[in-house]
Amino acid sequence: MRLVRFVVCAGLAACASLGLVLAADAGSDRSSITLRGVVPPVCTVSVSASNASVDLIRGQSQVGVATVEEQCNAAGGYVVSVTSKNGGQLLRADGGGVGYSLRYGDASVGQNGSLSAERTATGDVRRSTLAVSVPANPEATAGDYEDIVTISIQAR
Repeated sequence: MRLVRFVVCAGLAACASLGLVLAADAGSDRSSITLRGVVPPVCTVSVSASNASVDLIRGQSQVGVATVEEQCNAAGGYVVSVTSKNGGQLLRADGGGVGYSLRYGDASVGQNGSLSAERTATGDVRRSTLAVSVPANPEATAGDYEDIVTISIQAR
């Protein structure tokens, strides 16, 4: 029946007004759809090393070794974790080591070289400095010392 009434219309304006009249005469009809969208949590961490070296013999305090950019859009916030492969020890290949401590932004890393910092989500990039402190070790044995520090981010 609507098709026949539409074909009878001579012009666009006539059709629109006729359609309103016909709809009013024929009663009302309504349909709806639900629009949904999903924004998944996206958390990123980027580390830029400063190529700083630390004097293991004389010791140094709060040497900035990296700048870290973290960002996360999770509604419940997020957690940044800093972990040391060697538990806060710079180790030589033969097993000798030198202890150190880290500071990440406003949080100090515990004795085992790890921490978790809880953050609220803002969607903005947050920049923090990763700094290392090493006590003086005048009797340290010659060799290359190494540890791997991992920084990760996870939505809560």
